Amino acid sequence: MDRGVMVLLAGNGVRNASTLEDHLLKRGCSIFFATSKKEAIELLQRRPFDVVLSEFMLGDGTAYELMPPLLGTGTSMFFSNAVEDGCWWMTAVFEGQDRSEEPGMRPTEFRRRLDEIIFDKRSRNTNRPTNKPSHGVTSHAES
Repeated sequence: MDRGVMVLLAGNGVRNASTLEDHLLKRGCSIFFATSKKEAIELLQRRPFDVVLSEFMLGDGTAYELMPPLLGTGTSMFFSNAVEDGCWWMTAVFEGQDRSEEPGMRPTEFRRRLDEIIFDKRSRNTNRPTNKPSHGVTSHAES
């Protein structure tokens, strides 16, 4: 059964990033929103998420504080860090492993990596083969 890829978006900036939300919806993701660290932690305690995307600075803490409940799970987490003309995405947790020392990614690199993760999670969740995206182009698997 296809439950879709479960994504948590944390922070007002991520919540208001309509292009990111559209990107995820087009790939069949189920999206949940949290505007604070407290809300994000409550959601993480209630259900498993495949991917967590957060602003680095949340109103009541930092994205680093969301990492402990994700370690040892299959969840991947990234946080955005604003720069002069946009944002860079930093890997915090990948497949339940602390990867906070990895270099940041520009938006195009991040979307490519996000698409690979979504493809992989979707394949695992549906237990059936799909067409893997190549060179940043995403194939839409039938639900």
